[in-house]
Amino acid sequence: PLSRPGHPGAGAEAQPARAGVDGTRGDNRIGGILRVKVFTLPWLADGTGFDDRAVASFMESHRVVDVAQHFFVHEKTPVLVLIVSYREGAESGRPSGELRRTAEDVGQGLEPEARRRFSALRAWRNQYARQSGKPPYVLFTNRQAAEMARLNPGSLAALSRIEGIGQARLDEFGEALLAVLRAVSEDPMDDAVLLPAPDSGPAGEAPEPSR
Repeated sequence: PLSRPGHPGAGAEAQPARAGVDGTRGDNRIGGILRVKVFTLPWLADGTGFDDRAVASFMESHRVVDVAQHFFVHEKTPVLVLIVSYREGAESGRPSGELRRTAEDVGQGLEPEARRRFSALRAWRNQYARQSGKPPYVLFTNRQAAEMARLNPGSLAALSRIEGIGQARLDEFGEALLAVLRAVSEDPMDDAVLLPAPDSGPAGEAPEPSR
């Protein structure tokens, strides 16, 4: 019922522009071949949003590097296209089922203070997602949050070294992420860190489909 003429249903795999490229891009410590999967999500008939269960499930079981979104209207119906870049074979030797990891799993290997940064980053991401209308995973993934928490970058240049955090994200909320990290570092023993209020982001970034 979610299918539209000329567009695959929610979570269906379209033919990506690039099925895969040489895995030399990004952090060489991660390795693996960088591939692309495209999800096309129509607006639900009840006006509650896009059904993104399939893409959320996919992201739990793959090492996602980046998620780009493109919004358009087809026959008066809002459509969201998500282009997911992920690394195949990044954890060689492990069964694919073992790649399914929750946010708690991703943060398990972090030191206590880094885990607090990880939790704060995810809390801020949820705030920003609600305010901007974007899915949280479009902003940054749990793995990227864990890497930010581990490295604790103090500048935009350092933040840009994290795979998948490119110039567009730096421009949109890079300073806010640094503020979150500073807030945790300034009071590492306080479990109730007051997170910086998220900005609304650049005008026109988040789609606001009319119901």
